[in-house]
Amino acid sequence: MQATRVAFIDQVGETAGGAERTLATFLRFAPPDIEPIAVLFEDGAFANELRALGITVEVVASSRAVRSATREDGLLRSALRAPLMIWNVARILRKHRPHLAYTNSMKAHLIGSLAAKLTRTKCVIHFHDLFSGAPLRALQTVSRLTSSARIACSELVATAMNVGATRVIYGPVEVDAYGALDDRRTARRKLGIPDDLPVVALIGRINRWKGHDRFVRIAALVNAVLPVRFIIVGAPIFRDADFVPELEVLIDRLGVRDRVSFHPWVTDVREVYAAIDLNANCSTREPFGRTLIEAAAAGVPTVCFSDSGASETIHDGVTGRCVDPGDDEGFARTIVEMLANRRRLPAISRAAREGVTRFDAPRIAAEMADVIRAAASPA
Repeated sequence: MQATRVAFIDQVGETAGGAERTLATFLRFAPPDIEPIAVLFEDGAFANELRALGITVEVVASSRAVRSATREDGLLRSALRAPLMIWNVARILRKHRPHLAYTNSMKAHLIGSLAAKLTRTKCVIHFHDLFSGAPLRALQTVSRLTSSARIACSELVATAMNVGATRVIYGPVEVDAYGALDDRRTARRKLGIPDDLPVVALIGRINRWKGHDRFVRIAALVNAVLPVRFIIVGAPIFRDADFVPELEVLIDRLGVRDRVSFHPWVTDVREVYAAIDLNANCSTREPFGRTLIEAAAAGVPTVCFSDSGASETIHDGVTGRCVDPGDDEGFARTIVEMLANRRRLPAISRAAREGVTRFDAPRIAAEMADVIRAAASPA
């Protein structure tokens, strides 16, 4: 099969989020006819991870305006004030002459896709987030102007972007890597979690939209009925460092200091899944929710809200539970019901593990490669 050279463009080079984890997993399992290079807007740990895979990494230093811009404040203005970055990305594309540019993050969509247009390089845009207002309109315009194909991480995101035909491909998980985990008691001992109560976790970066404050309120509602430990695993990556002190105050105000605790991010998150009984996703309209499929691979069911892309990965009542949006009391009742029914919970855990095979990394990588080949085809 003829090789397809692809320039994967992403704004992150240091601390990887879900979009970068999807990209790195794809690159580990990509078919041999996909020849990647990576174009990143910073250097760091994620860049080194890609280098360790034998991938050429080109770093385009971003301006302060671009680095500090968020989707809420000035993303579009900052991107449009970055002609030098667009030109430098275009220079790299001219150097490597890829058949396709593949943008993987919101700033990469704006800058990388315009660089692709400038060099007459076909482009695939992979949407991992939800947008609104001016950023949404800008991305819709850029997508229609530059992209040969589009991928979305969920039906929710594909519908919200509304840019025409978009292939929904869910995030991958390396199912085989979850085949031999520590037993629950051993895992809890390693993490310093007491083994006296059921444990519910919220795992991932600490940002306001992820709903950690809701998680704390749900913990208080649950513990009014059933003693349960709630753990927050993660750190305030990218933004919202001031959110952690707010959560500490909320924990004390609700009187759950002995039942809610913070745990730093661990290198191997499988240790956390091995230690817990339930995974919680409390986000407001989560675009996808990678932790759900990781938890399922470990045999841990998830409770989430039904208005999220995360709910698309759950067979409600069989592999996990979906709760009406914003219903904290319903969320708490669901946790109590699942933990109180100790005979039913193992069946849901088994179903979660069996159902996650549709997200297995080689299968998802093959789907992504199909989109890449079709988009890069001269036809």
